[in-house]
Amino acid sequence: MATIKSINEIDNINMSVITIGNFDGLHKGHQVLIKKAVEYGMKNNIKSVAFTFENHPGNYFVPNSIKNIISNEEKINRLKNLGIDLIVSIPFDEYMTKISPQEFVEDILVNKLGVEKIIVGYDFTFARNKEGNTDLLKILSHKYKYKLDVVKPIKINGMRVSSTYIRSLVTQGSVCDVKNYLGYNYEIEGIVIHSKKLGRTIGFPTANIEVDKDMIIPKNGIYATKVHIEDKMYYGATNIGYNPTVNGEKLSIETNILEFNEDIYGKVIKVEFLERIRDEKKFSSLDELKSQLEKDTNHVFKKYICKTIEYMIK
Repeated sequence: MATIKSINEIDNINMSVITIGNFDGLHKGHQVLIKKAVEYGMKNNIKSVAFTFENHPGNYFVPNSIKNIISNEEKINRLKNLGIDLIVSIPFDEYMTKISPQEFVEDILVNKLGVEKIIVGYDFTFARNKEGNTDLLKILSHKYKYKLDVVKPIKINGMRVSSTYIRSLVTQGSVCDVKNYLGYNYEIEGIVIHSKKLGRTIGFPTANIEVDKDMIIPKNGIYATKVHIEDKMYYGATNIGYNPTVNGEKLSIETNILEFNEDIYGKVIKVEFLERIRDEKKFSSLDELKSQLEKDTNHVFKKYICKTIEYMIK
């Protein structure tokens, strides 16, 4: 399972089935494309290839305009787990903005990757000024002798699965709904950093993480979460916001990890969002804040830890 990060690194492949897209989030719609490519490759004994970009094309034209659902590293890991043979993950750069659709097909897909079949979504566009689309791919298929599979939109609860819609759910804090479309819980990771350590003084120590600025962050509020530290998993109550009770000025993402008491400063942890419990609120005193935090953590403990213990006993 190889990953290529430059067009020039491609060592001419005899035959392949290729699916192309930005694949941000690798949601259920993307997963259909990948599955089709993997199955076709295995059936016909040819390489399955995922052609994608390490940066969102939209951000090339308008920097920081689109936040990522998953990091590029996580996208590659998930592609590998889905069984793809070869991942081409290249920068979307000036070259990609100037190449014509026919040059893209002939120079890259045909000559370098030996395409035998292309699998794309119904709204797929590519190359210079998005001049390429599924209609053009169909026309070019006759010249270059490849098959084309255009996959219809995947709908769940009447909504088309798309990265744009998933981003809107995340920003609304609808993390329960996000899982329906991603196929997994939304998650972010970051390095545990030092902060004011206020939580420790009232009996609720938190792990404050520094997250990649390119990642989309859920709506401010309190969330029930899973916390992955190295190879272990814990439950927690995560606060996203500005700590208004103590007049905080900087957005923080901090988690009270239940049944955990270790020094993890400097470590990378992953926070997986299960549900949004409530809005962030400014309390009249630290005692009132402490009382609410007890309710939040009790909610997580009873709903998730107790149920997990009951399941294990059964």
